Amino acid sequence: MLPFTLLLLCGIYLSVKSRFSQITRFPDSIRFMAKALHSKKQGEGINSYQAACTALSATVGTGNIAGIAGALSIGGAGAIFWMWVSGVAGMCVKAAEIILAVSYREKRDGAVMGGPMYYIKKGQPKALKPLAAAFCIASVPAVFCSGNITQSNAAVLSLGGGRTVKIVAGIIFTLLTYAAITGGIKRIGVITEKIVPVMSVLYVILSLSTVILNIDFLPQAFKMIIEGAFSPKAVTGGAVGSVMTAALIGAQRGVFSNEAGLGTSAMAHAAAYDADPKTQGLFGIFEVFVDTILLCTLTALAVLCSGVTITYGTASSSELVVSALSQVFGNLAAPIISVMLCLFAFSSIIGWAVYGSICVGFLFGKKGEKIFLKLYPLGCLAGALANVKLAWDLSAFFNGIMMCINLPSIIFLSSNAIKYLKKEENHNVSGKNNGFKQYFRGRSGGAYNKRC
Repeated sequence: MLPFTLLLLCGIYLSVKSRFSQITRFPDSIRFMAKALHSKKQGEGINSYQAACTALSATVGTGNIAGIAGALSIGGAGAIFWMWVSGVAGMCVKAAEIILAVSYREKRDGAVMGGPMYYIKKGQPKALKPLAAAFCIASVPAVFCSGNITQSNAAVLSLGGGRTVKIVAGIIFTLLTYAAITGGIKRIGVITEKIVPVMSVLYVILSLSTVILNIDFLPQAFKMIIEGAFSPKAVTGGAVGSVMTAALIGAQRGVFSNEAGLGTSAMAHAAAYDADPKTQGLFGIFEVFVDTILLCTLTALAVLCSGVTITYGTASSSELVVSALSQVFGNLAAPIISVMLCLFAFSSIIGWAVYGSICVGFLFGKKGEKIFLKLYPLGCLAGALANVKLAWDLSAFFNGIMMCINLPSIIFLSSNAIKYLKKEENHNVSGKNNGFKQYFRGRSGGAYNKRC
């Protein structure tokens, strides 16, 4: 519970201090994303748009489908309200950690690197610098559990079949992951910029079609969410009796999905050669919106509007979403969700590979990075075959450690981030002197902050 309380408090603090930048800067985040999308400039490594797609690929995963089904069944409809709360708070947190990661990044082994470990090392008092290594030590098992084993398991389970199917699917995931990550962050960026927009739009169409078909039930769905947030018994028939349960489940699923407070996405953004702290934080606002406010909410509304029976108190998975979508797609719903889960899982697996390699590289250098990249794909096979309850528990444990290290660091360095988040100090984002454009002057090495 402590990590999620810290996230909420940190989000409130940053929201007030930045004058609710997640709202005032939201239009700018959309405009900036559009400008990045249409830029054709290339340099060494990945550009800002590819970095954003890499970060989104890690956040848009099976948690958007199977995770939300589980949140509804365990925490009731009210869990979605608390997911929204954690999402709104997380927008500011994610923007701040990205800004700090870009501001304090440094060049290593010919590439630019950043993340919580770097702004802890360079921005915190000397006595707290060991926390940089502690963050990386917690991140490595979290990468295997959150970003690989749980993702591949959810995807493989959706395929059905016995052990042979699981082995074959696990091997396929392993080989595809190995092929993707051996090309480094540049190949991952190229892959994610192709598949993330397509799979996100497809899922919006699928889930939104179910909501539209049952549009008469939409007001009732929102009523269940609001009422269930403060009186779960009234919605679940007593199966979920505690507001604390609904709040904790909603916050957990939100963080598992959008990664706000973990500091992971910041690593991808800091690796972009054209990254600029004046504008890079806007990607964080956009990412949390797409992942939590849009995709997760559409999953929940599709289930609630469809009227399918939810067995409260018992963890459901993708079968709940399949039942909802079958109203529109009939027998095609199951294979459609299986395909979406496989795409979501693969994108998350290769996105988290970036984070793992950066953390291992920080601890052990280039040799350690190479060993990690050879071992990491094997997690797909483990996820396909194993009972992953332990992996889920370990994910929550190590993610909690990461948040408890990262969030106080963000608060300590918040002044360095807030100055870039306030609207009046970012007038160049959509104006003639666009901060994004000035970083594309053909400088193949990228533009680095003075701290680098």
